[in-house]
Amino acid sequence: MRRIVSHARDLTTTAAVVVLWQLIAGVVYPHYNAASQNIFPAPSTVLAIGWNMLGNGELVRDIAISVTRVIMGFALASIVAVPLGLSMGAWTGWGRQVQVVVDVLRPVPPFAWIPFGLLWFGIGDQESIFVIFIAAVFPILVNTVAGVKSVELVLIRSGLCLGANRSKLFWYVVLPRAMPHILLGMRVGLGFAWMVLVAAELIGSTSGLGFLIMDSRNAGLPSLAFLGMFVIGIIGYLLDALLRAVERSLIAWR
Repeated sequence: MRRIVSHARDLTTTAAVVVLWQLIAGVVYPHYNAASQNIFPAPSTVLAIGWNMLGNGELVRDIAISVTRVIMGFALASIVAVPLGLSMGAWTGWGRQVQVVVDVLRPVPPFAWIPFGLLWFGIGDQESIFVIFIAAVFPILVNTVAGVKSVELVLIRSGLCLGANRSKLFWYVVLPRAMPHILLGMRVGLGFAWMVLVAAELIGSTSGLGFLIMDSRNAGLPSLAFLGMFVIGIIGYLLDALLRAVERSLIAWR
């Protein structure tokens, strides 16, 4: 019941923001007409355009393309970062050697990799997936290492005293204790993936929501660009909610 009330409160706040947006665009904004709609479109205008695009299938196609790219890049980042982070946290010597490379590459903005993605993969899905992978891999990796290192020594010693070998110690002590950090890193990485997706599609793609925003700007259709931004925000929220649900099921003991 408390969760339902919390969700209702969130929706109320969101509805208030949309109403305020409509008021600013239609009432407060002086001389509201077709020209001003091109500067600051009202949510009703954006939703009307979205409804029409849903009807002809264009919006569904762009959503499917962008979501597929994000999921593939994020999945690849998770497959690489989680095992690597677990090994770096478990074996100190190996972790120190790899950490140097990570510390050099991590500060480089993901956007800086876009030209190399275009050079290596050309325009299309592979370039976008590559940039998304770069954006998501480091948050997941860093949080995974931190999760392993957060395991209290007393838990490890207790497991050894109870006769656990290294394999059981990892699966029943280290991994469950590190899981909250891993899932947090995945949520952060997913957020980074969505932000970088837009930039990757703005430059290196001819489809998707990012391309929709860029193409709309070039065509002088800000209402369509607002629609792309709105859809990106909604899908990002839904994916984060899905990860939070997974987090609640995996670490219910917290």
